[in-house]
Amino acid sequence: MNAVRSGRIVLGTLTLAGAFACGGEGARVSRAIGKIGVAIDTSSGVRNAFIVVTGLSTDELKTTRAFYKDADNARWNALVRVAVDGSNETPILGKYVANDSAVLFVPQYPFDAGRKYAVHVDVTAMAFTRPDTIADVIVELPAGNQQAKTAVLRMLPSGDVFPENLLRLYIEFSAPMQRTSGLEFIKLLDDNGREVKAAFLPLDADFWNQERTRYTAFLDPGRVKLGILPNEQMGRALIPGRKYSIVIDSTWRDENGVPLAHTFRREFRVSAAEVRRIDYKQWKLSAPKIGSRDTLVVTFERPLDNGLLKRALGVQLKSGTQVAGSTTIARDEAEWRFVPDQPWSAGDHNLVIFSILEDAAGNRIDGAFEVDMFNEIDKAGKQERYLLAFTIR
Repeated sequence: MNAVRSGRIVLGTLTLAGAFACGGEGARVSRAIGKIGVAIDTSSGVRNAFIVVTGLSTDELKTTRAFYKDADNARWNALVRVAVDGSNETPILGKYVANDSAVLFVPQYPFDAGRKYAVHVDVTAMAFTRPDTIADVIVELPAGNQQAKTAVLRMLPSGDVFPENLLRLYIEFSAPMQRTSGLEFIKLLDDNGREVKAAFLPLDADFWNQERTRYTAFLDPGRVKLGILPNEQMGRALIPGRKYSIVIDSTWRDENGVPLAHTFRREFRVSAAEVRRIDYKQWKLSAPKIGSRDTLVVTFERPLDNGLLKRALGVQLKSGTQVAGSTTIARDEAEWRFVPDQPWSAGDHNLVIFSILEDAAGNRIDGAFEVDMFNEIDKAGKQERYLLAFTIR
C-alpha cells in the first residue's frame, strides 16, 4: 500500500502541444523513463487530496496532454482509473490533468478518510514502449484516532406505524458522513430477528443531501408495486400486523473516517397498504389573525413524506406574490406549520401545493401509486401545482 505523499505537486495550467496522431509519435520510445508510481497527495489538506501518477517522461506527458485535450472521464479511464476498492472497479468522477511532471486526478468529491481506493494505470492505452506498462496500487487517507462522536439523530417517517407499501426512509446524522452507499450498513429485521433479504433497492447513485447529513434509502418499488415480477416472486418486504426493526450498524463512517458512536435501532409496526391519492381538499387550515406573526397550521388527512414536505408547500398572496417565512413539520408528518417573516396582511391568500408531494407510499394528488394508467385516464390532466385558499381577517 502506498504511503500518503508528503511532497506537493502544483496543478498548474494545462498546456497542449499539438494534435496526437495515432500512427505517429504515440508509438515512439520515450526518453527519461521512470518506474510508474502512484500516491495520494495531501499537501493542500485532506479534503483537497488528489492522486498523483509519476514515472512518465517529459515526452510521454507532452503526448498525453495532446491526446487527451478536451477528453471526458471515459477516455481518461483507459489510462488512469480510480475506483473505490472492491466496488467492481466502477470509476469515480473527477478531473484529470497532465502537467510537466505527472498525471493528476482530482476527485469531484473529497476522498473519504479510512476508505481504500484502487488506482489502475495502463500506459498501453497510449502505445508507449517502456519496461513497465501497468500498475495497480491501493491508496487511502488514514482515518486517524479521533473519538467517535457522530450519531444517527433520527429516522423518518417518524411515526410508530408504517404502511406495508412504504417506499423510502430518511436517516439523519449529527455530522457529515462519507459519500458512500449506506445499504451495507442498514438492515431490516422481522419480529423474529431475521433479516429481510432484498428489501432495499440497490442503486449505484447515493442519495445524500448536499451536507451529507441526510441519507435516503428506497425500499425496492418492484416488490412494493403489485402485479410486476419482483412482487409476484417475493412479495412485499413488510407484512401488515407484524413488527420490524431498522438497524444501522455503527461501522458506518463519518467524513473523518471515524465509525458512528453507537448502533441505531428503530422498531415499528406495519399497517395495511395506503392506496388512496392525496386529497388536499380535506386538509384543515387554521388562519392566523391580521397584523400578527401567528403560525399558519395545516393539518393533513394522513402523514405525508417528510423530505418532499420541505419543498412542496408554500404561501402566496392572491396576486401570486410569495410570502417569505420559515416552516416546521410536526405530528409525525401530519402537520405543516408556517411562520411569516413579516406580519400577516389582510385579504385572500393561497397555500401552494406542488404536485411532487407524496405520502409515505408514493401516492400523489394527481394519482395513487398503484393506479394502472392503462385502465384509468384522468381527463382533467395533471397540474404542476394546486391552490388552497384561506383569508386573513
